[in-house]
Amino acid sequence: MGSIVGNERLTQKLCLDILAGRLAHAFIIEGKRGTGKHTLALNTAAALACSAKDATDSDVPCGTCPECKKIFEGKSPDIITVGCEGKTTLGVDAVRFLKEDVHTAPNDLDFKLYIIEDADKMTVQAQNALLLTLEEPPSFVRFILLCENADLLLETIRSRAPVLRTEPISNADVDEYICKNDRRAAQMKLSSTQEYNELLMAAKNGIGTALELLDPKTFAPIREMRRLAEDVVDNATDGSGARRIFPLLSRFSQKRDVLAKQLACLSEAVNDLILIKKSDNAPLCFFADRDRAIELCDRCSMSFLYELGKAVLKAIDNNARNANVRLTLIKLMSDASLI
Repeated sequence: MGSIVGNERLTQKLCLDILAGRLAHAFIIEGKRGTGKHTLALNTAAALACSAKDATDSDVPCGTCPECKKIFEGKSPDIITVGCEGKTTLGVDAVRFLKEDVHTAPNDLDFKLYIIEDADKMTVQAQNALLLTLEEPPSFVRFILLCENADLLLETIRSRAPVLRTEPISNADVDEYICKNDRRAAQMKLSSTQEYNELLMAAKNGIGTALELLDPKTFAPIREMRRLAEDVVDNATDGSGARRIFPLLSRFSQKRDVLAKQLACLSEAVNDLILIKKSDNAPLCFFADRDRAIELCDRCSMSFLYELGKAVLKAIDNNARNANVRLTLIKLMSDASLI
């Protein structure tokens, strides 16, 4: 599966299982958004169909045979993707379609593969409706369920479909891939190095996410959220007090879902400073500029950073409990002794 970046152990296992004819008829691929779950599923489909899979010295999928090309171009009628289609959940109607469709014989291949995206967003009713089909599918049917959190699936689903987990891809691998495959990445790396490094951090080891963020309209709100988080820790660590802290409150959103992302971003920034306080070489998840992180954490004590971190986590919890947004933010600043 040469087109997949990272996840060497997982791809090797899938490849060996396919060549040995022991691949499970249904399995779950769990991993963070952008870590290649869908790419892995397509490569698995192509490997199952690949004309070269019976050759002892061939890697699969070959990517060049008619079966591989059709699958990678999204033209195979026997590879069916089921997803939320813009909805917040995957409901029972989509599963009912699937339950009826599995009884139709494949068109081109000797199997039909259903890729269920965002499987962890299936309603309980949808999962229960899928269960019987997972237990007793036609012999030519296979399923791959993609999700970020397999624990949200019913135990009965997980007992019938083993969970395989993707691994984070290094920033270096993400950098190499997107620069090789998207001209915008190479141009940004040359012309706006700091912004490019921020994009890599914001992508959180996800190639798919990094490619999405190359669209300026997609990256702009993420950059603004990162600027807000850095401005808060900047003012917090230099002891600016209420005079400079209060104006920052207006930059937080009144929408709970957006505020949750802003607070999570702030929490990552504070955690980075705590890690830097312990070791200058600690791995970071927010700051693209390590020297900047060191500068900020050198201004304050570890106990201050702990209290700030606790205050942010409490604000995240209060927001989830539908507390008043402005009061939540004011209490955050008060708990952190910023006002």
